Amino acid sequence: MALAHFYFLMELPKINWRQRLLMLVGRRRLLQVEGDSMHPTLKSGDVVLIDPHAFIVVGDIVVAQHPYKQSVKMIKRVESIDLGGRYALKGDNPNGSTDSRTLGTIAKADIAGKVICRVSN
Repeated sequence: MALAHFYFLMELPKINWRQRLLMLVGRRRLLQVEGDSMHPTLKSGDVVLIDPHAFIVVGDIVVAQHPYKQSVKMIKRVESIDLGGRYALKGDNPNGSTDSRTLGTIAKADIAGKVICRVSN
């Protein structure tokens, strides 16, 4: 529990000139957060930048394809990485999040990228 609490204390950095440049050349993608599953870290309406090529570790916030709804992307925190390269994802707001507790683990191929900074909030 103490380790999970530590992640809540970490703020996402604001976008800088380097990340803006990488976004302009197509190496980063924008995403607007919908819903409260990552509250208080991210709120509905926040805009974040995604790095599709980033190395992912436990504690990172990622965007993943919903396993049952092809048109839905999820934004969650990596809770653990299991053998076989599957990721257990959990929202920072567990009472308001549908995540690996319900959906099971997510394959690496279904992770669209890592949230690396906040563009606006």
